[in-house]
Amino acid sequence: MKYHPEALDPIVGFLRDIGFTVKYGAGAQGGFLPGVNIAAGVLHVDPETLVGPGDLLHEAGHMAILPLRLHAQLGRDLEADMRAAIAAEAGPGLPADPRLSVPLQQGEMMAQAWSYAAALHLGVPLECIFFPGSYHVDAYEGPHPMQRWLEAGTHHGLGGLAHVGMTGFTGVFALMGDNGLPPFPQMSRWVQA
Repeated sequence: MKYHPEALDPIVGFLRDIGFTVKYGAGAQGGFLPGVNIAAGVLHVDPETLVGPGDLLHEAGHMAILPLRLHAQLGRDLEADMRAAIAAEAGPGLPADPRLSVPLQQGEMMAQAWSYAAALHLGVPLECIFFPGSYHVDAYEGPHPMQRWLEAGTHHGLGGLAHVGMTGFTGVFALMGDNGLPPFPQMSRWVQA
């Protein structure tokens, strides 16, 4: 692991505590990101090929923003699997239930914001998520641009997480309303019910 290997154990412990199954070993091969893969709702991780443990948090974030009942249908191709699972449950088109429609529209941004909130909650270095090359950004000075957007309250994942009731509205998204929950980065729940 190239970036912050010390963060892996707390991250795995946290994911297991909130209900995810995490397994070490060869099942991590062939995933979307090096060293992490999802098969039938199980997170697989290989510390030897994982670039940063924040990648595991990010992939877990994609699962966390979906209702728990859909997790077993998720695999390596999260986007296609998510769309298929939601369509099988709600039919074609955009579902009326925001817990299904918002992740379809903002899943990537929501997973970014979720992993940021989780890293803050755990007290692990944000650089385990935001490192050179993460989110297709190789060169930057100071904090990673994604981190700056989250901290400025302008990152779209904040609104998505608030719309599905995982956190409260904050930043520019506070103008959209008040759902009565503590504002991001505080999470009222880590996994959709």
